[in-house]
Amino acid sequence: MARGTQSNEELVRERPAWIIPALVLAGVLTLSGIFLYYYFGPTPGELLSLDPRASAGSGKVDVIISETRFLIPEAYTRYPSQRSGGRMKAIDMHALLPDMQPFTTELAESFIDNSARSDVVYFSLSESSAPLNSSRRLQGIYAKYLESTDGEPGPNGLQLFRFRDNSGYANQDLLVGKDGEARILLLICDRIIAQIESPNCSRSLLLGPGLELYYRYKRHHIEDWLQIDEAVVSLVNGFSAIEEIDGLQGPILD
Repeated sequence: MARGTQSNEELVRERPAWIIPALVLAGVLTLSGIFLYYYFGPTPGELLSLDPRASAGSGKVDVIISETRFLIPEAYTRYPSQRSGGRMKAIDMHALLPDMQPFTTELAESFIDNSARSDVVYFSLSESSAPLNSSRRLQGIYAKYLESTDGEPGPNGLQLFRFRDNSGYANQDLLVGKDGEARILLLICDRIIAQIESPNCSRSLLLGPGLELYYRYKRHHIEDWLQIDEAVVSLVNGFSAIEEIDGLQGPILD
């Protein structure tokens, strides 16, 4: 058999000397990129504008919720995805107590504060498909989860009722009073206990058929519950768009 025959011989080919270091370098760069993106890159929510991001913009968001039109200053809004306006199911906002100040770059630290003494109040307008007023929620929902129907004196004229620990409202209290318009006011507040570092109080109320206002703030401010309620409601009512519509605009609703 001729020596030149290569049928049973392996062909040995030389690889360039730089290929292995190049592969190692590419692997290091890939892993570094993944590491940096994981810790410092935008989240999917940020890419889709679904994460909260405050704005110091001076414009207004023209939004319709439950057939009610609102013109909301952009600096009050929390989510970029809600700043496009139009018909929405809900819009989320924030401000600083006691004067309901909107976001500014100078106040950024105050707006991200989540301590027990934070001055941030979060509030939202939303469409409700099964609205219940405060009286019906008190009698039909909350009453059956209370430790006792006999209230005790609460802060600044409120009555305090404690929820049972084996209910869905464990470690929370119900505070009942009347708001500035003599409507029943119900506040659900986290108890001040070691397990809850930053207790909140919240209220939901109907502003109209199918239109609900919700707000929450830190329990540290509970003594000012009436002033806070009036400030939130007044601010939101001020967003209602009651404007003359000229001939070029046409009607805002279909």
